[in-house]
This record gives sequence, C-alpha cells and structure tokens, in this order.
Amino acid sequence: MARRSGKARSLCWLALFIALPLAAWFAAAHRRGFEGKSLSNLSLEPMVVAVASCAVFVIWLVVGRGNLGSLLGVVLLVILAAGAVAVQHFVPGLRE
Repeated sequence: MARRSGKARSLCWLALFIALPLAAWFAAAHRRGFEGKSLSNLSLEPMVVAVASCAVFVIWLVVGRGNLGSLLGVVLLVILAAGAVAVQHFVPGLRE
C-alpha cells in the first residue's frame, strides 16, 4: 500500500512539473499575443519546456532516491516556470 501511494505522489509531482511550466509559457505567449512567433516556435517551444521539465523531475527523483521533498519541489517548479517564460520571451521567431 505504501508503494502505491509513493507512486501516486510521484505521478502527481510529474503532472505538476509538466503542467505548471507549460501554463506559464502559454500565459506569457498569450499576454504578448503570440507576436513574432511562427508555427515552428509554437510547436517547438512547448516541447522544449516539457522535455526540460521531465528531465529536471527525473534528476530530482534520482538524486532524492524517491524521497520527494515538497519544499525543493516547489522551488524547482518556480525555476521551471521562470525558465518557460524566458524561453517564450528570448527565443527569436523562426522562419518557416
């Protein structure tokens, strides 16, 4: 039973690690009106944000040996959200 709750907790954290940075990216893009962004940007940038979020989650899981501390998780989520906003602002528009 304890193993199942640990797996559920990990899946919840993974969902947060993917959803929150993507939501931050979308909010920043929506606020700017998607100006200067091509279709390539609008497909690649969220993919980069999601892959980076998954990578950070896996590293956190491996380093913590399955013990996911809430404070560190929140700090990592804030950093990932800030990184997602930075990706939206600083990646130039790609040519089609």
